[in-house]
Formats: sequence, C-alpha cells, structure tokens
Amino acid sequence: MKKHQVSIVKYSDKRENIKKALELCGGLEKIEKLKPADRILIKPNLVMWDTVFPYPKYGVVTTSVVVEEVVKILAEAGCENITIGEGTIENESMGTGVKLAFAGLGYHALQQKYGVKLRDFNDASFLAVDFGDFKLNIAQEALETDFIINLPVLKTHNSTKVSLGFKNLKGCLDKKSKFFCHNINIPLDDFISRFGEKLYSDIILIDGIYALERGPAVNGKAYRTDVLIASTDMFSADVIGSKVLGYAPEEIEYLKDYARRRGLPLDGSNLEMVGESLDSVKTPLEWDWKWKSDNSGPNAFERLGISGIYYPKYDVTICSGCSFLNNMLLILVIGAYDGTPFSDIEFLSGKERLSTGGYEKTFLFGNCIIKANRHNPNIKEAVLIKGCPPTAENIISTLRENGIPANIEAYRQYRQSIADRYKDRPEFKEEHFAL
Repeated sequence: MKKHQVSIVKYSDKRENIKKALELCGGLEKIEKLKPADRILIKPNLVMWDTVFPYPKYGVVTTSVVVEEVVKILAEAGCENITIGEGTIENESMGTGVKLAFAGLGYHALQQKYGVKLRDFNDASFLAVDFGDFKLNIAQEALETDFIINLPVLKTHNSTKVSLGFKNLKGCLDKKSKFFCHNINIPLDDFISRFGEKLYSDIILIDGIYALERGPAVNGKAYRTDVLIASTDMFSADVIGSKVLGYAPEEIEYLKDYARRRGLPLDGSNLEMVGESLDSVKTPLEWDWKWKSDNSGPNAFERLGISGIYYPKYDVTICSGCSFLNNMLLILVIGAYDGTPFSDIEFLSGKERLSTGGYEKTFLFGNCIIKANRHNPNIKEAVLIKGCPPTAENIISTLRENGIPANIEAYRQYRQSIADRYKDRPEFKEEHFAL
C-alpha cells in the first residue's frame, strides 16, 4: 500500500514555512507539474463574516497569510488560472456574506496582483450529483476544475467533532443541499464523507496558525498554535489533524465511513509523517458545549439561576445559518433575565424535535421546526420565529412581542467579551487576516 506523506511544520511567523509544508509532503512537486492554463481552485474556510458586531477571526477563518502564500507559490510556478471560491453563510442582518469576507480579508489585492478570480459560490451554477441514496448540488466550477487546493482551519466542531479538509468542502454546495445535509434520516457525517469523494483535494493545507475550540464560529475559543499540516491525500491529512486536536480517527464518524467504503486503515499505517513530531504539536480541544443534565438549557442557566424555561440543546439537524442565529437567540434570552422566573416557555430548533407540551408558549425557531410542529396538538400557544434563517430583527421583535425584553446590546456585549479574550495578547495578530 502506498504511504501518503503528511507534513507537520511550525509556522512561528515565518512565511517560508508554508512553502516548506507543501514541499515536505510532495505538494510543491505537484504544483510544479501544473500547466499555465490549468484551472486551479483554492477553497479557504470562510464559514462566517461579520460587519455588525465585534468579530475576532482567530481560528474561525483561514488566515490571509496562508492564502496569499499559496497564491504566490502558484504564480511563481507559472499558474495563470487561479480561482478562490467559497459559499459562506449569508445573513444581511449579521453583515455576513462571501463578498464581504473577500473584501475584509484583502483578496482583491490578490485579484489585482496575480489575476486571481473570486467566486461567490452562493451565486454559482450548480450541477446535481447523484450519490445513490441522494443528490447534492455542487458548484460547477468546483467539479470541473483541474486542481483543488483545500485550506481548512484547525478546529473542532459542535456537530462533527472536527472540521478539517472534508468538512471544508461543504462550502461548495448550494444552499438547498447544505440544508439537506442536516437531515433527519441521514447523519451529517455520512454526507461529509460522500461529497469528499467527488471533490477530493489535490493538496490540503490545514491552517493551524490558530486553532478553534468548540467551533466552527466566533463563539468558540481560539488558541495560537502555529501548526501547518499538509498532504496530497485529504484522508491522511484529516487523520493527522484529528490526532493533533486530540481525537483518534475512529472517533470521527466521517473518517470511519470513508475508510470503511475505501478499505483504508484508521491506524495511520498508510501514511508517513514528516517534519515535526505529532506529540510536539498536539493540542487537545473540546468540541461539545455543556448542557444541564435535564437538557433544559446550557449550564449557564444553572449558574445564573434561570428557571421557567426549557431550552434543549441543538441537534445535528440544525443547519449552520440557524445555528449561528440560535446562539444569538440564547444570549438575548439570558440577557433578558431579571431574576424573575420565565413563565413556563420552551424554545425548539432544528428539523425534528416535537413539543411534548406542558408550556404556556412554545417558541419555534426557524422555518424547519415550524413545519415539524405545524399540527402538534401538544402546543398550547406556538410563537413562530420565521426565517431561513431568521433575521436578528425578527428574533428581537418576536421576543419583545411575547413579553421577553430582548435588547441587542446584550448580544453586542457578549460579542465584545469574546473579542476581549484576545485583547492585549500580542500572539493574536490581526495582520494575519490582511494583505
């Protein structure tokens, strides 16, 4: 069995180490064989953006440093047809979208200097790809490119435990297919392993300049880790990436599924690590958020003495757009608490949870959960927070109309507290996200 090389290199603000990571794993050799006209797609991880609230990017999005150096390496090899493509969450009320992310990260400088094309996959043409049990719509440009360079961030994930190369490719799906991946009957990890087969990366470079705990979004906690993991085999890179984050590959369901169908070992016997040792860069990070033992709310409810409310934990059927806004909803509810118990209310989200009744009001967050409970006889009064996902304005107005004095300043202060984690800490550098 051929052994794939996976390089582990320390970054330490030495840009040449990005090239070193590619060289050690054989990626540079592959790049040097490309022809000038070959179509190259760079897929960074730009899961969200924010122009409204304080937004520390550390561990959330791929650093511009890594993207710029990869483009420079390609240009030096004579490549002339380079595209950066992504399909970020879009929500106008939160100031998030692909074009905003491209601008905020300085990608237009790459456009001007190297002729790089910038593609918003939310506006792309898509092709329906048959996977046997289901179909997914994948950006045509991603399917028809000659060479994919996958640039995920080193992060854990609140649904899939880790978010690395395979998971990063979800940004190549259209909105409908992304929602479909958060399915009642098919596990999210199954989708991840399957579309990874259709978009298998030629080079994967995991950006671990920062790592994110309990990702994928800004409410996770970032660490400066200075780790670069590179390979010409996506499965091998994700195996090592998982180990760096403290997880055995057999704990990661999409890796297990992919290995089973491909007849691959999970023990790492089909790969060879070069560069730094695994132990020297290992950074175990938590992936899950803690909820009360009765599932009535996060541990913060108990700490703050909040009662009279049932706010069960999100499940894997909640999609990324609603998940991000669900966090805002939770913070607004906590911010509205004044020491008086809430009046027997519940909040449901996702696609499948059904109210069992016993509450004065049942808040249904998002169109999917509204549809699931449309004819539920157990609900005394349904309060619909409509949207796909809902807007911040709709969340606040609906809460206020139902006796919960939501104030956007509570969320702004929460987001500021996240940003303040990294304040006056020189290892967290905003310059890593600018050109």
